[in-house]
Amino acid sequence: MKKLKTRLDAFSDAVIAIILTIMVLDLTPVLRDNLNDYLFLSKQVGIYIISFAFVANMWYQHATLFNDIDDMSYRIMLYDFVFLIPLSLTPLATNMMASNTTRIPVMAYGVLLFVVSASFRLLTRSVMRFEYTDKSKMRQLYRKIFGRHNQYYIISNAILIVLAYFFPQIVLWFYLPYPLVYLILSSRDRQQMYDASQLTTEQRMEYLKLPQNAINQFRDMVQDQAATGTDGATTEEHHPQRGFTGWLDHPVATDSAGHPVNPTVPSNNPNSVEARKERQAQWEEFAKQIRDGSKKYRDTAERIRKEQRDTNREAVKQASRTAEQQQDQRKHDAETAAKEAEIQREAREKASKQAAKETERQQDADKESAKQAAKDIERQAKAKRRAAHEEDKILEHQQKTQRRTERRDAKHQAKLQKLQGQTQPHDAGDKPDSTENNGSENTQPKHDD
Repeated sequence: MKKLKTRLDAFSDAVIAIILTIMVLDLTPVLRDNLNDYLFLSKQVGIYIISFAFVANMWYQHATLFNDIDDMSYRIMLYDFVFLIPLSLTPLATNMMASNTTRIPVMAYGVLLFVVSASFRLLTRSVMRFEYTDKSKMRQLYRKIFGRHNQYYIISNAILIVLAYFFPQIVLWFYLPYPLVYLILSSRDRQQMYDASQLTTEQRMEYLKLPQNAINQFRDMVQDQAATGTDGATTEEHHPQRGFTGWLDHPVATDSAGHPVNPTVPSNNPNSVEARKERQAQWEEFAKQIRDGSKKYRDTAERIRKEQRDTNREAVKQASRTAEQQQDQRKHDAETAAKEAEIQREAREKASKQAAKETERQQDADKESAKQAAKDIERQAKAKRRAAHEEDKILEHQQKTQRRTERRDAKHQAKLQKLQGQTQPHDAGDKPDSTENNGSENTQPKHDD
């Protein structure tokens, strides 16, 4: 089976090499001196670099993962094929994205990266299950060390897929730093796994209980001691340093101190035993510092809690005094408000009584005015009646006077007619009938009354 595992490594390396070769062959050469063709080629080369970085990172992760085991199981072989299937689709997704950089190809490329990363994590869990047992707690250590970064990868990839729907041209270039960040963080996580693999079972149990910042402090302490030596003097041999430059110079498949660590090496190897003892001693020193720091922290925390309790009690007393003062103030304000309300009520009652008196006086004045107005109306009516009566009398007097005048005029007229009647028979004897008639008419009295 060891030989089969070696051939599986070679097969995986060959598939990845073919993937990179196919991506190079998909680049379209420029046959004419045309600026647009050169720009299109530049975009294709940039997208090829993104895919190359991703595939190369997957090769590194695969190589370091399979370097930790000397044998394999059917599950590992099956999951390795499952990992290579979506990885072999990278040239197709790269060519699609280079030819048509729109939302659908960019989102499809992001989905492919997500599937490849998920299948590789599935392969990693199968290797961990095969390599370590539950008793060694290494599987729990793997989930503790790698789990946090795996969540970051999943969340960041999902965000990029969503953003690719709106900004495909911009999101495309965010896929370039993705494998580099993945490479740096995974290599540091693997160094922590190597550090933990050299500890005893009890020390691993303590390691599991530490927060992430304490684990980083332990790695920094190992690197500092590797750089300065156990006696405090700076050593001349090469040791890893912090920062990005230190990571570039750090040997591959080594722990935080730069010591090669390979679980396939027998445990009785002198170098492996020495490195394991050194790491366990460093852990004991670090654990002692943690315990001393924890005791100091507990004392400080107890003092802070005591001060906090005193502060809280004083705050409660102050709050009680403030509440009492506020209650007295509210009581005083309530009494003042009650007095003001009583004064206002008395003022309103007084104003109401005054208004009632004014209303009553006004009503009396209105009644008096009404009586006076009635009297005035009655006087005016009497005056009108007297005036009308006087007018009637005057009219009746005028009518009587007019009738008397008319009778006088009639009598005078009759006399004139009578006189005329007496003189006319001598002048006009041919009209005796008419004269007689006229004389009879004129002598007829008129009684107007």
